[in-house]
Amino acid sequence: MSDLFAFDSAGMTSDDAFAEYRQLYASGSDVERLGSPFFARVRSWRLDRYLLFARDYGGVRHHRSTRITSDGFDHFVLHHVVSGKLSGGRFGEPMPVLPGETLVLDTREPMESGAASVELITVSLARDAMLAAVGDVSGLHGHRISAQDGALFGSLLRELVRQASYLAPAAHAAITRTLVDLISVAIRPAGSAARSDFYRQEHVRRETVRRVVDTHVGDASLSVQDILAATGMSRAALYRLFEPQGGVARFIQMCRVEQLRRRLDDRGLDGVPLAELAPQVGFSSESHAGRLFKQAFGISPGAYRAASISGARSSSVEMMVRLWDSALSELA
Repeated sequence: MSDLFAFDSAGMTSDDAFAEYRQLYASGSDVERLGSPFFARVRSWRLDRYLLFARDYGGVRHHRSTRITSDGFDHFVLHHVVSGKLSGGRFGEPMPVLPGETLVLDTREPMESGAASVELITVSLARDAMLAAVGDVSGLHGHRISAQDGALFGSLLRELVRQASYLAPAAHAAITRTLVDLISVAIRPAGSAARSDFYRQEHVRRETVRRVVDTHVGDASLSVQDILAATGMSRAALYRLFEPQGGVARFIQMCRVEQLRRRLDDRGLDGVPLAELAPQVGFSSESHAGRLFKQAFGISPGAYRAASISGARSSSVEMMVRLWDSALSELA
């Protein structure tokens, strides 16, 4: 699992620490101080299409209300409380979430969360993965999973945090499937319905295609026929599966863009020019790669690499924000 960023208010003045913390979360939520002393420690990782955060914080409240109409967020957030007490839920209707319990929030809906002091593990999960887990996500916003129903899910999260830095990329797909299955058990302890089984099968098929594309990303001639041969899917099923992403060809392009971004974050490849990296991920030219990269991330590959190098040399909050924003865009 790849590290995303880390933040620690220790050693900073309270005002400076809160200012940086608020800047870190500015793209995702509004942040305000509470009456209790402020502190925050955050570690984060990226695995497939979900983000994992281990957080201790206090004296702060996060909320999303009017911004939901403009920021385009379209994923789910699950807050699993390890210790302390979280206050959160629908905006203006917070409820206590105690150790062992998990709060489910939909970023399309107004929400809030905060605490005087809490330790929690947070998962940001793509909507299609949540559909795979439960089928029908209507009414799920603000749902509180009990400690008993979510025991297996919570155990997996705690172990993921302990093992996050050691997980091999080849294990990511299996871990993601397990995560989805345990969310299903936590939210639907009596068993999943046929609809969630259908979405789960769709999710597995989509991730199977993603692995095929990632494996052959350097093959510029990779075609729909190659994917069909590798997966055994029908052409109609494949086209239907990726229609929401703009089609199979568009999906392949976005996989290539993501693979290029990972290479630009690899310090061992800093001496390799974009003209050499582009064909490694299947682009026909440097200009083609640069155009699609900027469309996806709003920044040129060269500027992104420079910022990534700078971020590796310093733990600036600006670089943390850039990394988080890029990761969140992958959940859409």
